[in-house]
Parts: sequence; structure tokens; C-alpha cells
Amino acid sequence: MRAPRIYHPQPLSIADSLALSDEAANHVGRVLRMQAGQRLSLFDGSNCVFDAEITQVDKKQVRVRVLDAQQDDRESPLNLHLGQVISRGEKMEFTIQKSVELGVNVITPLISERCGVRLEKERLEKKVQQWQKNRRGCLRTVRTQLHSGNPRR
Repeated sequence: MRAPRIYHPQPLSIADSLALSDEAANHVGRVLRMQAGQRLSLFDGSNCVFDAEITQVDKKQVRVRVLDAQQDDRESPLNLHLGQVISRGEKMEFTIQKSVELGVNVITPLISERCGVRLEKERLEKKVQQWQKNRRGCLRTVRTQLHSGNPRR
């Protein structure tokens, strides 16, 4: 079985013992139901993949020990920037997911004059956070670097 790939926001190094972020701990502990002794792959956006072993699983926390690191440069040499007009419903999440999988580095949500979606500033900020979470989830599958999204008005 292939080891699950998990994004870790802080820099990693060999022999580190660390706790996964709340989101990652929930995914590993509750969704995947992994136990102590099982292995997973961590990445921090530095073009390296770190092999790690789970040392402790609690209800709210998962601790791992980093065992090894391999250089894993899967990124395209092209710097792709997508300007996407905000779309309704789940279409925007789908667009972000597929864009990240295809190698887009920066996604800028746009609001146009004829855009059917009107979001207040507070709601837009909430949506951008949701899209960034979606983008991080997409990275579990293919890429090793986390790129940005730029909200524009």
C-alpha cells in the first residue's frame, strides 16, 4: 500500500519528532485510521518528500518521527498564473482542484462587471480560506510545493 502524502506547514528535517497540524491529524487519525508504527510521507513545500513513522495517535493529536528525505522535484519549469472569475457553487472548487493538479502556481479569483457572483468582503475572505484549504488537499495527490492564491477586487 502506498503511504499517504500529508502537507506540513513548517520546515521539516530528518530525525524531527513533531505533531501534525490539526487538519492533518484529523485526516490521519480519524479518516485514514492510521496507528502508531505505520508510515506516511510528509512534504513542506521544499521539493523534498520526507518518510515518517507515526509514534503516537490520540483523539486530537498525531505525533510522527521523520526518518528519511528524498529530493522530489515534480514541479513544472513554467510559472503558470490563472485569473479565474468567481463561479457559483462547487464550480470554483472544481476549477481550483484541477488547476492545482495541472501545475498552476498562482490562482487569482477575479470579480468582473458581469460576474454572477457578488460577495461582500467578509464572505470573500471566508471563501478564499475555503479555496486555500481545498488547494492544500489537492496537493496530497501530486505536487510537492504549495503555491499561492491572490484575491483581487
